[in-house]
Amino acid sequence: MHSDGNAGETTQIAVEPCIMEISPGRTKYWVPNCEGASVPHVGLKFKSLEEGVQLYRSYAALSGFDARQSTVKRNREGEITTKYLVCSREGYKGGGVKKHKNGEGEDGGGLIQRRRRPSNRVGCGAKIGFRKINTGEFLVSIFENKHNHYLATDASKVFLRANRKLDIWQQTLIANCAKANIGPTRTFRLCKEVAGGYDNVGATSMEFCNFKRDLQAYIEGGDAQIVIEKLRNKKELNADFFYNYYLDEENRLARLFWSDPISRQNYMRFGDVVSFDATYGTNKYNLVFVPFTGVDNHKRCVTFAAGLLTKEDIDSYTWLLDNFKAAMGNPPLYIVTDQDPAMRTAIPKVFNECRHRFCMWHIMTKVSEKVGPELAKDEVFRKKLNKIVWNEVISVEDFEAQWKALMEEYKLANNQWLCHLFELRKFWIPAYFGDVFMGGLIRTTSRSEAENSAFGKFTSPNASLVEFYFQYESAIDAQRHSDAKRNAQCGGYFPDYETPLLLERHAATVYTITIFYEVQKEIIAGCFYCQIVEIRKDGDSTWYDIKEECNRIFCVKHSPADNSVLCSCGLFNRLGMVCRHMFLVFKDARLECIPNQYVVPRWTKLSCMEHLTTREQHTSRDSSTKLLMKKMWSDIYSCIGLVGGDSDRLERMTQVIKGLKEEFTQDGATQELAKGNKGVIEAFCETRAPDIVTIKPPLKVKNKGSGRRIKSNREKGIEKSKKPKRLCRSCNQFARHDSRNCPTG
Repeated sequence: MHSDGNAGETTQIAVEPCIMEISPGRTKYWVPNCEGASVPHVGLKFKSLEEGVQLYRSYAALSGFDARQSTVKRNREGEITTKYLVCSREGYKGGGVKKHKNGEGEDGGGLIQRRRRPSNRVGCGAKIGFRKINTGEFLVSIFENKHNHYLATDASKVFLRANRKLDIWQQTLIANCAKANIGPTRTFRLCKEVAGGYDNVGATSMEFCNFKRDLQAYIEGGDAQIVIEKLRNKKELNADFFYNYYLDEENRLARLFWSDPISRQNYMRFGDVVSFDATYGTNKYNLVFVPFTGVDNHKRCVTFAAGLLTKEDIDSYTWLLDNFKAAMGNPPLYIVTDQDPAMRTAIPKVFNECRHRFCMWHIMTKVSEKVGPELAKDEVFRKKLNKIVWNEVISVEDFEAQWKALMEEYKLANNQWLCHLFELRKFWIPAYFGDVFMGGLIRTTSRSEAENSAFGKFTSPNASLVEFYFQYESAIDAQRHSDAKRNAQCGGYFPDYETPLLLERHAATVYTITIFYEVQKEIIAGCFYCQIVEIRKDGDSTWYDIKEECNRIFCVKHSPADNSVLCSCGLFNRLGMVCRHMFLVFKDARLECIPNQYVVPRWTKLSCMEHLTTREQHTSRDSSTKLLMKKMWSDIYSCIGLVGGDSDRLERMTQVIKGLKEEFTQDGATQELAKGNKGVIEAFCETRAPDIVTIKPPLKVKNKGSGRRIKSNREKGIEKSKKPKRLCRSCNQFARHDSRNCPTG
């Protein structure tokens, strides 16, 4: 609309989405053009102040500007009598005077560097005033709708504060993503895909980050107590849940241990061998995370329990192992750790009958540093040493003789580090563990390191204890989901056979697929790569001398009366699987099935079925609310899939959901939940923030893994070798020096 007036008259020009007015003094004003909207006016009355404020904010959002609170007046009783709301562009930016660090003048120290931010303040005079009248209602006393700036276009309205608001489902999405270690920025991009575009999200990435900020602020101070309260609730719901904690002198959380019922059941089946190793960078307090890891019937990692420690000392590890023993009832047969001195002292104090083994990998990686630069490059020496150290079938006497011979050959008999390792040989050399079952052939902490790596994908170094615990549960759920998938494959898939032996078919029906393929290798080797060179009778027993490809000969004792077999290679004692030599004897004896005493239950499919039953039992104990929530989401996504591209179905589903939303919004119990984000945050924490904090969160601790690790000379040398060479102007060659330090100069 354009109206030309005479001098002294106001000119109006229609400019979407507003009307521009030019005053007689040639001053430009913009008036919102809100057709069909509820426009406030002087004299309009409201039953409550909130009703009037909400109307003006809605009007501002539709018009294309933001409103903010200004002057508020109260009476002696503290009741609001007058309130003003102004355009967010009212006033002007501050003078920009830089403050000093101590708030004093020039002599008070350095200046505080402020962030440079653009300002949108232009002194806009648009405002509204509410005044309380005798009837208790609020009257619009002042209403000025002229703005001295252009109003936001339809494309820009989505960035106004009034239009940037997180819905409950978005808040819930951010909270759920936080459990899977998905940050707010990635959650924003995910929400954009769900909503169909950025314009449909109704917020920016800043609102998503602010919700995460509010979540951390809600947890702050009561972090440790909220976690303990959550564990206490789990214990009340299920008596098989185990947890314990320890507070220091200042009532700060110093140690925490927990194990859920499924983990404890897993330990009953697979807890003969345990590996545990500390990992770092999983939470903002730098607490040491210590998961206890074993090997399941698929030869995959399985978590038995977990702990958090502020210190890596003997008392902390002793406390942790005491609680592990209390939770599981009995210690493992065999435990693997690194050479941590605190662990080495704590383990025999708690597990006096358990065999403790050092990680061989950690030891062998240090050889290059300890033997000198010449031997570090000697491949022959390394091969000879590896042949002695990693040999699984060598005897104790042969190991000691070959070790001493190698030390003398390379003049290392006086090397202090190697001498110390030889003194500790019973803690890491396989020859000293020939009589101990090593499920999954655990001779290094690689199981723990693989588990720590898996947890690292779900945890964040900036996570609170509450967030860390939920991220831990997400990692455990992922682990158990993969395990359930492998269990399903064992029941629904059949492996390929390589021989016509009935022994092989029996093994396929008994073992899991992973274990069967290892057993199948032994069957094939026994059939095609081994031969019987001599058979001897000794009473009721028969002795077989069996030669392999490498001309090594192993002795197998077979008692036909009970089909008991004993092989000198010791594979069955170490891993619980029948070796190739035993299979050759079974084949010669025309057995169709593996004798029951040689089918170790931990490797069988039966463990899969027991595991599934246990999971179903404990899942049924979950709260009915959680189960209904899972079913609800499943039904919603099923309906979305069934809708497809049918517009009629889509409209019907939209109407049903919209009707439920309006019904729940009008419900008094839901209004508090929809107001702000406190309700969603409380639902995320599954408990309210404590009014009085009795269990304080730990201070940020400093352990050996919490800072920058000191690199060895070998690591520095490797990094240096990877650096690109540059041209030396002195010798005109590409090297790792320049003209200033050229050796030829």
